[in-house]
Amino acid sequence: MDKNYCLFLINIYCLSINIYLYLHFKQINVKTKTQTILTISKFLALMGGIWFSILCGSQLLTLVASFINPEWAKRTYEADLNLFSIREQSMGFYVFAMCLTIAVSALKALIWYVVFGLLSKLKLQTPFSMEVEKKLERIAYLLLGVWIVSTIFWKTCIYYVSTDTGIHLAINDSGSEYLFMAGMIYIISQIFKRGIEIQEENQLTV
Repeated sequence: MDKNYCLFLINIYCLSINIYLYLHFKQINVKTKTQTILTISKFLALMGGIWFSILCGSQLLTLVASFINPEWAKRTYEADLNLFSIREQSMGFYVFAMCLTIAVSALKALIWYVVFGLLSKLKLQTPFSMEVEKKLERIAYLLLGVWIVSTIFWKTCIYYVSTDTGIHLAINDSGSEYLFMAGMIYIISQIFKRGIEIQEENQLTV
């Protein structure tokens, strides 16, 4: 299973615990535990964003360096030697494959930064807010983007590369997980949206 997917599940689980604990128990000691969990979640989200930013930058460096010094580029951090075999056959396919790889890393980094922003803005006293709902929707769309790039575009790239060059690249099996997560997060965002509507109706009633 993709380690980024596992880390994302941990953050969502911690966020669920935060809301559950606050809504059901309001003792001071429980609030302290809730804030601790929220702080840990923010730290994990920030680390995820930084990690994929480094990975994205390294992949971009590898792409640029491959035009200047291919041998040195092969020794850069997280360099995929399978993609270099494409370069020897077709520069166009190599650039396309590298751009897809960079795009996936960039989207993952952006997802983690949005999660960090969501956790930073989240107020447990009033969890149902338009800002939180919009960030949840944005996360869902970004996850959908990761699925599109890592599954549809990547499989298309694999097909044409194998047809034209005879090189068979690995298929990304974790793409369906991102589609599942995109659907789940979008459903949660709609629940938040409904919660906001009920909250506004109650305020008008009072």
